[in-house]
Amino acid sequence: MKSRARSMDSLRSVAILLVILAHTVLSYGAPEHLAPLQLGGTGVDLFFVLSGWLLGGLLFREAAKNGRIDIKRFWMRRWMRTLPAYYAVLFVSIGQRYLTRENVAFPWEFLVFFQNYDAPIEFFSVSWSLCVEEQFYLLIAPLLGLLTRTSRRTTTVCLLSLLLLPFVFRELLWYRSYYETHVRLDCCVAGVFLAHVHHQYKHLWARLTGLAPHMAVAALLAYGLFFVARYNRAWGIPDPDKLLLAVIFGAFVLVANASDLWRDRLYFPGAYYIATRSYALYLLHPEVLALLRRFGTGIPFVPYFAIAVVGSLTISEVLYRCVEKPTMDSRERFAFSRSGKKDTRQDTHVRTPVKTFQ
Repeated sequence: MKSRARSMDSLRSVAILLVILAHTVLSYGAPEHLAPLQLGGTGVDLFFVLSGWLLGGLLFREAAKNGRIDIKRFWMRRWMRTLPAYYAVLFVSIGQRYLTRENVAFPWEFLVFFQNYDAPIEFFSVSWSLCVEEQFYLLIAPLLGLLTRTSRRTTTVCLLSLLLLPFVFRELLWYRSYYETHVRLDCCVAGVFLAHVHHQYKHLWARLTGLAPHMAVAALLAYGLFFVARYNRAWGIPDPDKLLLAVIFGAFVLVANASDLWRDRLYFPGAYYIATRSYALYLLHPEVLALLRRFGTGIPFVPYFAIAVVGSLTISEVLYRCVEKPTMDSRERFAFSRSGKKDTRQDTHVRTPVKTFQ
Protein backbone atom coordinates (compact mmCIF):
# COMPACT_ATOMS: atom_id res chain seq x y z
CA MET A 1 0.00 0.00 0.00
CA LYS A 2 2.99 2.35 0.21
CA SER A 3 2.85 3.00 -3.54
CA ARG A 4 -0.83 3.88 -3.34
CA ALA A 5 -1.87 7.53 -3.16
CA ARG A 6 -4.26 7.35 -0.21
CA SER A 7 -5.43 10.90 -0.82
CA MET A 8 -6.77 9.82 -4.21
CA ASP A 9 -8.94 7.25 -2.47
CA SER A 10 -10.41 10.12 -0.46
CA LEU A 11 -11.15 12.13 -3.60
CA ARG A 12 -12.77 9.12 -5.28
CA SER A 13 -14.88 8.53 -2.18
CA VAL A 14 -15.97 12.17 -2.06
CA ALA A 15 -16.82 12.06 -5.76
CA ILE A 16 -19.12 9.03 -5.50
CA LEU A 17 -20.74 10.29 -2.29
CA LEU A 18 -21.49 13.64 -3.96
CA VAL A 19 -23.12 11.82 -6.87
CA ILE A 20 -25.19 9.59 -4.59
CA LEU A 21 -26.22 12.66 -2.56
CA ALA A 22 -27.39 14.51 -5.67
CA HIS A 23 -29.36 11.54 -6.97
CA THR A 24 -30.82 10.83 -3.53
CA VAL A 25 -32.14 14.38 -3.34
CA LEU A 26 -33.79 13.90 -6.72
CA SER A 27 -35.20 10.54 -5.62
CA TYR A 28 -36.57 12.24 -2.49
CA GLY A 29 -38.53 14.67 -4.62
CA ALA A 30 -36.00 17.52 -4.53
CA PRO A 31 -37.79 19.65 -1.91
CA GLU A 32 -36.80 23.31 -1.91
CA HIS A 33 -34.51 23.05 1.11
CA LEU A 34 -32.58 20.15 -0.45
CA ALA A 35 -32.73 20.83 -4.18
CA PRO A 36 -29.48 22.88 -4.26
CA LEU A 37 -27.58 19.80 -3.09
CA GLN A 38 -28.13 18.32 -6.54
CA LEU A 39 -25.02 20.28 -7.50
CA GLY A 40 -23.29 17.25 -5.99
CA GLY A 41 -23.81 15.67 -9.39
CA THR A 42 -20.61 17.48 -10.33
CA GLY A 43 -18.89 14.62 -8.53
CA VAL A 44 -18.92 13.03 -11.99
CA ASP A 45 -16.65 15.84 -13.18
CA LEU A 46 -14.31 15.15 -10.28
CA PHE A 47 -14.19 11.53 -11.44
CA PHE A 48 -13.24 12.76 -14.91
CA VAL A 49 -10.32 14.79 -13.55
CA LEU A 50 -9.15 11.82 -11.50
CA SER A 51 -9.37 9.58 -14.55
CA GLY A 52 -7.35 11.99 -16.68
CA TRP A 53 -4.69 12.36 -13.98
CA LEU A 54 -4.28 8.67 -13.27
CA LEU A 55 -4.37 7.40 -16.83
CA GLY A 56 -2.39 10.31 -18.22
CA GLY A 57 0.29 9.69 -15.60
CA LEU A 58 0.37 6.00 -16.45
CA LEU A 59 0.83 6.74 -20.17
CA PHE A 60 3.49 9.42 -19.64
CA ARG A 61 5.44 7.04 -17.39
CA GLU A 62 5.22 4.25 -19.93
CA ALA A 63 6.47 6.53 -22.71
CA ALA A 64 9.35 7.78 -20.56
CA LYS A 65 10.48 4.30 -19.54
CA ASN A 66 9.84 2.32 -22.72
CA GLY A 67 10.10 5.01 -25.38
CA ARG A 68 6.61 4.20 -26.62
CA ILE A 69 3.04 3.58 -25.52
CA ASP A 70 1.49 0.16 -26.06
CA ILE A 71 -1.94 1.42 -27.10
CA LYS A 72 -3.52 -1.99 -27.57
CA ARG A 73 -2.41 -3.13 -24.12
CA PHE A 74 -3.75 0.09 -22.60
CA TRP A 75 -7.11 -0.42 -24.25
CA MET A 76 -7.30 -4.09 -23.23
CA ARG A 77 -6.55 -3.28 -19.61
CA ARG A 78 -9.11 -0.50 -19.60
CA TRP A 79 -11.78 -2.63 -21.22
CA MET A 80 -11.14 -5.55 -18.88
CA ARG A 81 -11.44 -3.06 -16.05
CA THR A 82 -14.68 -1.38 -17.10
CA LEU A 83 -16.67 -3.53 -19.50
CA PRO A 84 -17.57 -6.67 -17.49
CA ALA A 85 -19.33 -4.79 -14.66
CA TYR A 86 -20.95 -2.41 -17.14
CA TYR A 87 -22.37 -5.20 -19.30
CA ALA A 88 -23.50 -7.16 -16.24
CA VAL A 89 -25.61 -4.22 -15.07
CA LEU A 90 -26.69 -3.33 -18.61
CA PHE A 91 -28.08 -6.78 -19.43
CA VAL A 92 -29.92 -6.99 -16.11
CA SER A 93 -31.44 -3.58 -16.89
CA ILE A 94 -32.42 -4.68 -20.38
CA GLY A 95 -33.97 -7.83 -18.95
CA GLN A 96 -36.06 -5.74 -16.55
CA ARG A 97 -37.35 -3.66 -19.46
CA TYR A 98 -38.38 -6.73 -21.43
CA LEU A 99 -40.19 -8.13 -18.39
CA THR A 100 -42.02 -4.94 -17.42
CA ARG A 101 -42.71 -3.21 -20.76
CA GLU A 102 -44.18 -4.00 -24.13
CA ASN A 103 -42.69 -3.37 -27.57
CA VAL A 104 -39.19 -2.81 -26.24
CA ALA A 105 -36.52 -2.32 -28.89
CA PHE A 106 -33.07 -3.67 -28.15
CA PRO A 107 -30.80 -0.73 -27.26
CA TRP A 108 -27.89 -1.50 -29.59
CA GLU A 109 -26.28 1.87 -28.95
CA PHE A 110 -25.64 0.83 -25.33
CA LEU A 111 -23.38 -1.99 -26.53
CA VAL A 112 -20.97 0.44 -28.18
CA PHE A 113 -21.24 3.33 -25.70
CA PHE A 114 -23.01 5.69 -28.05
CA GLN A 115 -26.16 6.37 -26.04
CA ASN A 116 -24.88 9.76 -24.90
CA TYR A 117 -25.38 10.90 -28.50
CA ASP A 118 -28.90 9.47 -28.59
CA ALA A 119 -30.63 11.51 -25.89
CA PRO A 120 -32.87 11.23 -24.04
CA ILE A 121 -31.47 8.14 -22.36
CA GLU A 122 -34.57 6.21 -21.34
CA PHE A 123 -32.93 3.84 -18.86
CA PHE A 124 -29.56 3.24 -17.20
CA SER A 125 -29.22 7.00 -17.39
CA VAL A 126 -25.93 7.19 -15.46
CA SER A 127 -24.26 5.35 -18.33
CA TRP A 128 -23.79 8.60 -20.26
CA SER A 129 -20.63 9.31 -18.25
CA LEU A 130 -19.29 5.84 -19.02
CA CYS A 131 -19.65 6.71 -22.70
CA VAL A 132 -17.52 9.79 -22.11
CA GLU A 133 -14.93 7.66 -20.32
CA GLU A 134 -14.76 4.95 -22.97
CA GLN A 135 -14.53 7.47 -25.80
CA PHE A 136 -11.84 9.26 -23.80
CA TYR A 137 -9.85 6.01 -23.61
CA LEU A 138 -10.04 5.64 -27.39
CA LEU A 139 -8.74 9.17 -27.84
CA ILE A 140 -6.11 9.69 -25.18
CA ALA A 141 -3.79 6.71 -25.75
CA PRO A 142 -3.20 7.30 -29.50
CA LEU A 143 -2.98 11.05 -28.91
CA LEU A 144 -0.32 10.76 -26.22
CA GLY A 145 1.39 8.06 -28.25
CA LEU A 146 1.88 10.67 -30.96
CA LEU A 147 2.58 13.64 -28.69
CA THR A 148 5.25 11.89 -26.63
CA ARG A 149 7.24 11.56 -29.87
CA THR A 150 7.16 15.33 -30.30
CA SER A 151 8.50 18.19 -28.21
CA ARG A 152 7.28 19.03 -24.75
CA ARG A 153 6.03 22.37 -26.05
CA THR A 154 3.95 20.71 -28.77
CA THR A 155 2.33 18.45 -26.19
CA THR A 156 1.50 21.46 -24.04
CA VAL A 157 -0.09 23.39 -26.91
CA CYS A 158 -2.12 20.40 -28.08
CA LEU A 159 -3.41 19.54 -24.61
CA LEU A 160 -4.33 23.15 -23.85
CA SER A 161 -6.17 23.38 -27.16
CA LEU A 162 -8.04 20.17 -26.40
CA LEU A 163 -8.87 21.51 -22.94
CA LEU A 164 -10.48 24.63 -24.39
CA LEU A 165 -12.37 22.97 -27.26
CA PRO A 166 -15.34 21.69 -25.20
CA PHE A 167 -15.89 25.22 -23.86
CA VAL A 168 -15.88 26.57 -27.42
CA PHE A 169 -18.36 23.90 -28.53
CA ARG A 170 -20.68 24.77 -25.64
CA GLU A 171 -20.49 28.48 -26.38
CA LEU A 172 -21.31 27.83 -30.05
CA LEU A 173 -24.13 25.48 -29.01
CA TRP A 174 -22.66 22.70 -31.12
CA TYR A 175 -24.44 19.93 -29.27
CA ARG A 176 -27.89 18.44 -28.83
CA SER A 177 -27.35 17.08 -25.35
CA TYR A 178 -25.09 18.15 -22.52
CA TYR A 179 -24.09 14.49 -22.21
CA GLU A 180 -22.19 14.43 -25.51
CA THR A 181 -18.50 13.71 -25.17
CA HIS A 182 -17.15 16.64 -27.17
CA VAL A 183 -18.72 19.08 -24.69
CA ARG A 184 -17.73 17.13 -21.55
CA LEU A 185 -14.03 16.40 -22.01
CA ASP A 186 -12.78 19.47 -20.09
CA CYS A 187 -12.19 17.63 -16.84
CA CYS A 188 -10.67 14.52 -18.41
CA VAL A 189 -8.16 16.64 -20.33
CA ALA A 190 -7.46 18.80 -17.26
CA GLY A 191 -6.32 15.67 -15.43
CA VAL A 192 -4.09 14.66 -18.34
CA PHE A 193 -2.63 18.17 -18.47
CA LEU A 194 -1.79 18.01 -14.77
CA ALA A 195 -0.04 14.69 -15.37
CA HIS A 196 1.84 16.29 -18.27
CA VAL A 197 3.09 19.09 -15.99
CA HIS A 198 4.02 16.58 -13.31
CA HIS A 199 6.11 14.43 -15.64
CA GLN A 200 7.52 16.95 -18.09
CA TYR A 201 7.81 20.24 -16.17
CA LYS A 202 9.47 19.24 -12.91
CA HIS A 203 10.37 22.78 -11.83
CA LEU A 204 6.88 24.11 -12.53
CA TRP A 205 5.36 21.16 -10.69
CA ALA A 206 7.56 21.89 -7.67
CA ARG A 207 6.39 25.51 -7.63
CA LEU A 208 2.75 24.50 -7.99
CA THR A 209 2.94 21.97 -5.18
CA GLY A 210 4.31 24.69 -2.92
CA LEU A 211 1.17 26.72 -3.62
CA ALA A 212 -1.12 23.69 -3.65
CA PRO A 213 -2.64 24.07 -0.14
CA HIS A 214 -3.58 27.70 -0.80
CA MET A 215 -4.98 26.84 -4.23
CA ALA A 216 -7.00 23.97 -2.77
CA VAL A 217 -8.52 26.19 -0.07
CA ALA A 218 -9.48 28.78 -2.69
CA ALA A 219 -10.96 26.05 -4.88
CA LEU A 220 -12.92 24.58 -1.97
CA LEU A 221 -14.34 27.99 -1.07
CA ALA A 222 -15.29 28.60 -4.70
CA TYR A 223 -16.98 25.20 -4.93
CA GLY A 224 -18.87 25.82 -1.70
CA LEU A 225 -19.96 29.23 -2.97
CA PHE A 226 -21.84 27.63 -5.84
CA PHE A 227 -23.85 25.52 -3.38
CA VAL A 228 -24.66 28.63 -1.34
CA ALA A 229 -25.54 30.54 -4.51
CA ARG A 230 -28.13 27.90 -5.36
CA TYR A 231 -29.85 28.80 -2.11
CA ASN A 232 -29.64 32.48 -3.03
CA ARG A 233 -30.69 32.72 -6.68
CA ALA A 234 -31.11 36.48 -6.27
CA TRP A 235 -27.31 36.74 -6.32
CA GLY A 236 -27.43 35.85 -10.01
CA ILE A 237 -24.52 33.39 -9.77
CA PRO A 238 -25.01 30.53 -12.26
CA ASP A 239 -23.75 27.00 -11.76
CA PRO A 240 -20.04 26.61 -12.59
CA ASP A 241 -19.06 25.92 -16.17
CA LYS A 242 -17.28 22.60 -16.73
CA LEU A 243 -14.03 24.38 -17.53
CA LEU A 244 -14.16 26.13 -14.16
CA LEU A 245 -14.91 22.80 -12.49
CA ALA A 246 -11.84 21.39 -14.23
CA VAL A 247 -9.76 24.11 -12.56
CA ILE A 248 -11.40 23.64 -9.15
CA PHE A 249 -11.06 19.87 -9.14
CA GLY A 250 -7.59 20.11 -10.66
CA ALA A 251 -6.56 22.06 -7.55
CA PHE A 252 -7.88 19.21 -5.39
CA VAL A 253 -5.85 16.67 -7.35
CA LEU A 254 -2.78 18.90 -7.16
CA VAL A 255 -2.81 19.13 -3.36
CA ALA A 256 -3.65 15.43 -3.06
CA ASN A 257 -0.39 14.66 -4.86
CA ALA A 258 1.73 17.55 -3.60
CA SER A 259 3.77 15.45 -1.17
CA ASP A 260 3.72 12.27 0.89
CA LEU A 261 2.53 14.39 3.81
CA TRP A 262 -0.58 15.53 1.94
CA ARG A 263 -1.20 12.05 0.52
CA ASP A 264 -1.56 10.77 4.07
CA ARG A 265 -3.10 13.89 5.62
CA LEU A 266 -6.04 13.95 3.21
CA TYR A 267 -6.97 10.32 3.80
CA PHE A 268 -10.01 9.57 5.95
CA PRO A 269 -11.03 6.19 7.42
CA GLY A 270 -13.10 4.06 5.06
CA ALA A 271 -11.98 5.93 1.95
CA TYR A 272 -10.08 2.95 0.56
CA TYR A 273 -13.14 0.70 0.85
CA ILE A 274 -15.49 3.21 -0.76
CA ALA A 275 -12.97 4.09 -3.48
CA THR A 276 -12.41 0.48 -4.53
CA ARG A 277 -16.19 0.00 -4.83
CA SER A 278 -16.92 3.40 -6.40
CA TYR A 279 -17.40 2.08 -9.93
CA ALA A 280 -19.86 -0.56 -8.75
CA LEU A 281 -21.52 2.06 -6.55
CA TYR A 282 -21.96 4.35 -9.51
CA LEU A 283 -23.49 1.60 -11.61
CA LEU A 284 -25.88 0.29 -8.98
CA HIS A 285 -26.95 3.12 -6.68
CA PRO A 286 -29.87 4.10 -9.00
CA GLU A 287 -31.40 0.65 -8.35
CA VAL A 288 -31.39 1.25 -4.60
CA LEU A 289 -32.90 4.71 -5.09
CA ALA A 290 -35.63 3.23 -7.29
CA LEU A 291 -36.59 0.92 -4.42
CA LEU A 292 -36.50 3.78 -1.93
CA ARG A 293 -38.80 5.88 -4.10
CA ARG A 294 -41.28 3.05 -4.00
CA PHE A 295 -41.02 1.87 -0.40
CA GLY A 296 -39.28 4.67 1.49
CA THR A 297 -41.96 7.33 1.52
CA GLY A 298 -42.24 9.22 4.78
CA ILE A 299 -38.65 8.56 5.87
CA PRO A 300 -36.72 11.72 6.92
CA PHE A 301 -33.99 12.64 4.47
CA VAL A 302 -30.94 11.85 6.60
CA PRO A 303 -31.90 8.20 7.23
CA TYR A 304 -33.17 8.04 3.63
CA PHE A 305 -29.70 9.02 2.43
CA ALA A 306 -28.02 6.66 4.90
CA ILE A 307 -30.14 3.75 3.61
CA ALA A 308 -29.23 4.73 0.05
CA VAL A 309 -25.51 4.62 0.84
CA VAL A 310 -25.59 1.40 2.88
CA GLY A 311 -27.88 -0.33 0.40
CA SER A 312 -25.71 0.72 -2.50
CA LEU A 313 -22.57 -0.49 -0.74
CA THR A 314 -24.22 -3.84 -0.04
CA ILE A 315 -25.21 -4.68 -3.59
CA SER A 316 -22.04 -3.11 -4.98
CA GLU A 317 -19.98 -5.53 -2.91
CA VAL A 318 -21.57 -8.39 -4.86
CA LEU A 319 -20.74 -6.83 -8.22
CA TYR A 320 -17.23 -5.96 -7.07
CA ARG A 321 -16.45 -9.42 -5.66
CA CYS A 322 -18.14 -11.51 -8.36
CA VAL A 323 -17.40 -9.53 -11.53
CA GLU A 324 -15.16 -6.52 -11.12
CA LYS A 325 -12.24 -7.78 -9.05
CA PRO A 326 -11.91 -11.23 -10.67
CA THR A 327 -11.71 -9.64 -14.11
CA MET A 328 -9.18 -7.06 -12.93
CA ASP A 329 -7.03 -9.79 -11.42
CA SER A 330 -7.24 -11.85 -14.61
CA ARG A 331 -5.47 -9.14 -16.60
CA GLU A 332 -2.12 -10.49 -15.42
CA ARG A 333 -2.86 -13.93 -16.85
CA PHE A 334 -2.82 -12.85 -20.48
CA ALA A 335 0.09 -11.53 -22.53
CA PHE A 336 -2.08 -8.91 -24.25
CA SER A 337 -3.10 -7.30 -20.96
CA ARG A 338 -0.28 -8.16 -18.57
CA SER A 339 1.58 -5.25 -17.02
CA GLY A 340 5.34 -5.27 -17.40
CA LYS A 341 7.56 -5.23 -14.32
CA LYS A 342 8.37 -1.62 -15.04
CA ASP A 343 4.71 -0.65 -14.80
CA THR A 344 3.66 -2.77 -11.83
CA ARG A 345 4.03 -0.04 -9.20
CA GLN A 346 2.24 2.60 -11.21
CA ASP A 347 -0.65 0.35 -12.09
CA THR A 348 -1.57 0.00 -8.43
CA HIS A 349 -3.00 3.48 -8.80
CA VAL A 350 -5.43 2.46 -11.49
CA ARG A 351 -6.68 -0.81 -10.13
CA THR A 352 -9.46 1.08 -8.38
CA PRO A 353 -12.24 2.84 -10.27
CA VAL A 354 -12.34 6.43 -11.02
CA LYS A 355 -15.71 7.28 -12.12
CA THR A 356 -16.06 7.15 -12.72
CA PHE A 357 -14.44 4.75 -13.97
CA GLN A 358 -11.00 3.57 -15.00
